[in-house]
Amino acid sequence: RHHHPVAEMLDLPFLPFCVLLGGLGFVCVAFVSAWCQHWRGGFALDGSTRTFNWHPVLMVTGMVVLYGAAALVYRLPPAWSGPKLPWKVLHGALALAAFSLAVLGLAAVFRFHNDHGTPNMYSLHSWLGLATILLFSCQVGA
Repeated sequence: RHHHPVAEMLDLPFLPFCVLLGGLGFVCVAFVSAWCQHWRGGFALDGSTRTFNWHPVLMVTGMVVLYGAAALVYRLPPAWSGPKLPWKVLHGALALAAFSLAVLGLAAVFRFHNDHGTPNMYSLHSWLGLATILLFSCQVGA
């Protein structure tokens, strides 16, 4: 097995690294949720600005935290000698949950835009975001 010098330099224990990343992900989602709740008026499903507030929370949770966790789970610890199937199932479940939340985040922003007469694909953020989700969806067959 060939070791890359950077990999040897960054040889962090797998479980503490996972716990650290999970904690940072939780804090990230908590901060975005608190921002939307406190400074943006909270959450609703009525087409108001509060409907839009679901977009950042769902996108951060799905595209950043859960997809990050899925990628981390895909890379098994080097010392793992047990069956890989449970890890693959967990990887797939996390990726599916992440994709589902991203689709719900898109639905929230599209509903808000449609209810307010705002064009849906009017910014670079819109186009890059949609392209990102489409590219992530291509991984299903891979």
